[in-house]
Amino acid sequence: MPRRALAGLAAASVVLATALLAPPAAAAPPPDELSGLLVEDRAVRVEKEGVGDALADATGQVTAFVELDTPAGVEVAEDGGAPADVLAAAEVTEAKAAEVVPADAGEARAAGAEPTRIATLTNLVSGALVVGDAAQLRTLADRPDVVSVRLVAERTLDNAAQVEFTRALATWQDTGVLGTDVTVGIVDTGIDYTHADFGGPGTVEAYEAAYGENGSGPIPAGSFDPEKFLGGIDFAGRDYHAGGTPAQRVPAPDDNPIDVNGHGSHVAGTAAGFGVTPDGATFRGDYSALETVADWPVGPGTAPAAQLYALKVFGDIAGSTNLTSLAFDHAADPNGDGDFNDRLDVLNLSLGAAGAPADDPESLQVGELTALGTVVVLSAGNEGDVEDIGGSPGNGYAGLTVAWSIGKDLAFDAMEVTEASDPALVGRHAGQNSVAYSGADVTAPVAYVGPTFDGCTPFTPEQAATVAGKIAYLWWDDDDATRACGSVVRFNNATAAGAVGVLLPTEERIFPAGISGNATIPGFQMTAATTDALLPEIEAGTLVARIGPSMALSTRQDVGADTLSTSSSRGAHGTVGWAKPDVAAPGQQIVSADVGSGNAGATSNGTSMAAPHVAGIAALVKEARPGWSAAQIKAGIMNTATHDVSTEPGGDLFYGPARVGSGRVDALSAVTNDTLLYNAERPQQASVGFGVVQVGAEPVTIRKAVTVQNLGSTARTYTTSVTESTTSGEASITASPASLRVRAGGTGIVTLTFTADPATLARDIDPTQQVEQLEGLAREYVSQVSGRLVLTSGGQEWRLPVQAAPRPTTDLEALPVAFADAGAETAELAITGRDVVADGWYGLVTPLVHAADSPRLDALPPNAQTSPSTLAAGDIRHVGWASTAPAVEAAGGDPTADGYLGVGIATDGDWAVVGHALQPRVLVDTDGDGEPDVVSIVTKLVDTDYTVVETYDLETEDLIAGPELAFPFAGEIEAGSFDNNVLTVPVPLAALGVEPGTQVGVWAAMYSEYAFPADGVIDQVGPFTVDPYDPPLWFESNIGADFVSASFAGATVDVHKGPGAADARILALHHLNGTGDRAQVIDVTVPDAITTTTTLDVESAWTAGEETLFQMTVSPGEATGTFRVYDGETLLGETEVVDGAGVWGTASLGAGPHAFRAEYVPDTALYAGSTSEVVEREFAASASTTTLRLSASSARYGSPVTATVTVTGQSWAPSGPVEIREGSRVVATGELTVDGLVGTATVELPRDLGAGTHRLVAVFGGTADLARSQSARADLRITRAASRVTLSADTWTVPRGSTPTVTVTVGGTVEGAPAGTGSVRVLLGLRPLDVVQLADGTAQVTLPAVRSTNVVTVLYGGDDGYLPGAAAQVVRVG
Repeated sequence: MPRRALAGLAAASVVLATALLAPPAAAAPPPDELSGLLVEDRAVRVEKEGVGDALADATGQVTAFVELDTPAGVEVAEDGGAPADVLAAAEVTEAKAAEVVPADAGEARAAGAEPTRIATLTNLVSGALVVGDAAQLRTLADRPDVVSVRLVAERTLDNAAQVEFTRALATWQDTGVLGTDVTVGIVDTGIDYTHADFGGPGTVEAYEAAYGENGSGPIPAGSFDPEKFLGGIDFAGRDYHAGGTPAQRVPAPDDNPIDVNGHGSHVAGTAAGFGVTPDGATFRGDYSALETVADWPVGPGTAPAAQLYALKVFGDIAGSTNLTSLAFDHAADPNGDGDFNDRLDVLNLSLGAAGAPADDPESLQVGELTALGTVVVLSAGNEGDVEDIGGSPGNGYAGLTVAWSIGKDLAFDAMEVTEASDPALVGRHAGQNSVAYSGADVTAPVAYVGPTFDGCTPFTPEQAATVAGKIAYLWWDDDDATRACGSVVRFNNATAAGAVGVLLPTEERIFPAGISGNATIPGFQMTAATTDALLPEIEAGTLVARIGPSMALSTRQDVGADTLSTSSSRGAHGTVGWAKPDVAAPGQQIVSADVGSGNAGATSNGTSMAAPHVAGIAALVKEARPGWSAAQIKAGIMNTATHDVSTEPGGDLFYGPARVGSGRVDALSAVTNDTLLYNAERPQQASVGFGVVQVGAEPVTIRKAVTVQNLGSTARTYTTSVTESTTSGEASITASPASLRVRAGGTGIVTLTFTADPATLARDIDPTQQVEQLEGLAREYVSQVSGRLVLTSGGQEWRLPVQAAPRPTTDLEALPVAFADAGAETAELAITGRDVVADGWYGLVTPLVHAADSPRLDALPPNAQTSPSTLAAGDIRHVGWASTAPAVEAAGGDPTADGYLGVGIATDGDWAVVGHALQPRVLVDTDGDGEPDVVSIVTKLVDTDYTVVETYDLETEDLIAGPELAFPFAGEIEAGSFDNNVLTVPVPLAALGVEPGTQVGVWAAMYSEYAFPADGVIDQVGPFTVDPYDPPLWFESNIGADFVSASFAGATVDVHKGPGAADARILALHHLNGTGDRAQVIDVTVPDAITTTTTLDVESAWTAGEETLFQMTVSPGEATGTFRVYDGETLLGETEVVDGAGVWGTASLGAGPHAFRAEYVPDTALYAGSTSEVVEREFAASASTTTLRLSASSARYGSPVTATVTVTGQSWAPSGPVEIREGSRVVATGELTVDGLVGTATVELPRDLGAGTHRLVAVFGGTADLARSQSARADLRITRAASRVTLSADTWTVPRGSTPTVTVTVGGTVEGAPAGTGSVRVLLGLRPLDVVQLADGTAQVTLPAVRSTNVVTVLYGGDDGYLPGAAAQVVRVG
């Protein structure tokens, strides 16, 4: 089916062919049912900006981690080593790093050396961060002292007080716990330690002095509070940016972690800021005595007494970073003495790499830190409701990962209504100021232009008159995809029209982004509640308002407490054994320290803001429970996060663990908690994940244990249950026992049992998910069973997230394909085995021409720093291909425009999700030079779960096709997006630009930044050569799809034979089979053709041109087809085989040797061709006769005479010249004109034949195929003719005494007669003058001086042809 590219259209609309049909409960679906689920057009319609640049390969300069074979500090300590031993091991690692990569960052900046060693890690893992060319870095893996070399995934930032909402304030009041003596590390953009929130001087001047010239100088004395800010390190330097220029990728570390971007300061303030009171001073009072902090410009952090340590890993422009592993290493031993007891208690990372695998190596470093005792708190990411988009390190098992919920009474900028027809509206209302304006406030009436006038076009004169001197209300489209313009354009147009401000509405509950505006006039965007309240007054023209910067953060509004930001990332779904996130915390409109302002606050949104709130709670728990391990602190916070997060304010549909973990955190419950629930097998993980569970023919039951610790002083009895957030049919997770009694200080076990029956499974979607992410196109999703283990006792509740992703499997295989006989054009690919019976799941098979097998990649070295799951999922084992071109042509279409080359890939391991960290690619060499010219990349459509293919021109990097769906059902059916290892990449033939008959080279590759070694390519197979228009086999889908067919016991797929079919094999991809059983190589049998024997009998006179008959027979006589007759290698003719025989004749064979053979050409592959024995004979030339006929037998000299020569061939037509001869002399020649076997030449005889009788014959010299012949004699008698003599001069009247010249001409009397020969005698008067020889019939005579009139006389004596003649002329003297 054609998939026309529609990228670039503003609207995104793809219509399904039919509605989703409910499948039967226990029987395989008929093919037409699956046909109804096919997407009508695979092209995905998006704005060009939404496509993104999928051509970013891991080539050129990259950052890599080079793992060394030296022991890490934690390994030395675990083996009983003392701090001195740890330091000694670190020195060994430093020396080894210098040996492997001699150039350090300082040398590189001075001399431009590459590769460059950024830093060395010694504590959690041994190795060096290195910047350099990818090709050079790959060679480091060959060293015996290098364990691994891997790319480092770039991390980006995940962006008054909520302490009352989460009961942190109540914790201070009730327990006095403030985080005292707890150290909190902030891995971020640094900290503005001069800010009043951190006890600094609280002035702009102090900040500027601390930053100095470039932020790299020493920290000035007196610029910070040593009780709050413990110091830190800047790993990055001012200009560092991991995704920037080569120079920017090399960090310049220093000891001053001063913040410039502001993200880190905001995060630090949320976690552990003192708070800034309304008078702008640092709060240093009694936190337990506070009743509210709602009116503070900057409220206290969750743990206001905790101490802060800055680990700056971003440059001053923020950008991205590859330096987080350095921060981990440093956090383990900040003072570098080899003793890990000074490790940081809590570490906050409000950053991440979206879509990274859950077993990213930095997640393992988080595990190491957790084991040491550091609670690592991580943001879940801001990529929204996309499967597995929550990235590393937040998706690792050990960290405490935080989602972004909405708090209560959020701080907003304000607009003030000064006049309104309804007095109740006078006062401040919530919204957000435009950020570009910093001038004075403006008070003016609000002008209403119209309900949908957005200001994206210049105002008309009438509209300008309406808004002149007023605040212009301009409509704002909340849909990013359809919004006509941004704020800058409309503000500029409003300014040009004379408006003094701009007022914008929204219907969104929370602001997804800020408003820029311009620097000339202020602007304000109202919240949805403000819009609803004020719009009637605006429409009526009765509203007067004040807007401007002075009212920043001056009001609060509750927009829906305990709801979720749509931007909060959905977590990992458990492919590698755990799911994320863990908890949710407020991250919307969070007010915290504003960098460089001295004592002001700023608002920010994101999981970046939610994570430090939880980091502060961790610090509180750490103080309250100093003996708890990091895993226990994590579990305690999760267990007490019992506040549900709903999809809408006051709603009763709540988010499950995939979005919010246990629920929204509660600081007081966490601090006072004395019961812990956690995964007994993996305590650091806490939650219980059954992962992806394959369900075959029989019900599946899996049990996992949860440890219950009663740390209270009395025994407790707990009631156990499991709530249900998402379902997969009737699959369930249950808890036992129903009641558990645990003694004081003791532990108990709750057993979680996952049960799935294939007969009752269903592919349910999370009820909180959008069914369509693009209009009319079902989203791709993972069906999960999830909820929480809930324990209750005495009115208290504890939670633990539980999850499983059941996946029903088929057990299908394809039988060998056998064509019935050599002549059969089609055969059946038959499917046998066990069907799937689960509701919403379908067996699918994609048959392909087998192209290549690939061995399993070598095992990774021990402790190699990469993602093992990604490498296994990128390890190619089989590759095949297919083409839709024959099917398109058979249907009357144009395969060059609508055909597809499909390249199928089967890998060794399953991917969790394809298109994020792992990208299949197909590269095609279209011009035959051995280098790829086009690449098709499997990726994700930005901000969605749709798996798409984008095709690029490798030379120009232009997108030439797509994005279009990789799977033809979109999300109607799970065909390979998740937890699979097979897929087919569709490559448009139109994008290749090759014509039929062209062979192309193809590579299949798996790309990932986790490739080992670090070159971006996990595995690659090819090139193999294919003809996309004429494959050896092509497959006719039984559901009308391009490549895939319905698969169930008894299903068949028609296989069509092409050239080379007998040598082909089939690679069948069974999409729903179990792991390790999805790729099957199948033999194809094409029976040998029936042997034939051909005979030839030739009947002929063996003379050129004579009729020759060729009589042929073929055995067996049932063979059909054509006989072809050859003379040597020249095809003479052909005839149809009739009843095993055929006759063909010709009369066009020439003389000479001939070698005849007959070839039998079958018209069906059932029979083999055959050739007769050769018949060799010599053909004689044909005889000829020649006749001569003259137009006259006698003629006077000079008269025309023609001769007609006729040559007649006996069996071959004459050709060429004939000659008229007199004796041996050739008198004349002529060219034959042939008609049939007769050739005629009419020849005019020469006019100068002399007088007498001429005996003439005609001679035909013959050809290779016709013999020579000569005519009988014909006589021609020539008689002398009268001559004509003429005289001429310039004038015949001459002056006296002149000597005129006279010309004499002698010829015949007939036109065209020859010139006379011989001589003439000239007389003047009676006096002879001279005898002159004729030349070409003329002679000239110069007369002597003429004295008087006289007569010139010329006498001609004649020659062989002319009789004598004379002429006279009077010469007058005048």
